[in-house]
Amino acid sequence: MKEPLLSSLGTINRIHFTIRIMMFTGVAFFISVFALNFFSHWHHGTHYPLGIFVSLLASLIALYCIAMQSIKRLNALKQPPIYSALLVVPFVNVALILFLMVAPASKATA
Repeated sequence: MKEPLLSSLGTINRIHFTIRIMMFTGVAFFISVFALNFFSHWHHGTHYPLGIFVSLLASLIALYCIAMQSIKRLNALKQPPIYSALLVVPFVNVALILFLMVAPASKATA
């Protein structure tokens, strides 16, 4: 049975991990740009705070999805899943994502 996209169970290879991270980041970015543009040009005044709210919501959903994919990738590397908590630390999150993108899987899962 195929594993669900938003589940933290199982493993994932680095190609699928990279594609999914780019997809989740790109979707959140385009939703944010669209929401900020749409709500800043409302017909009867500005509703810019609503655009910010939609952007934050899209970013939080993307962060959840990226965390689930990171846990899968950490499982493939035989590392503790708690390392996915590093996603909320500025600058460390970029290093973690880059590490997960380039690290080869352990021999047991390959």
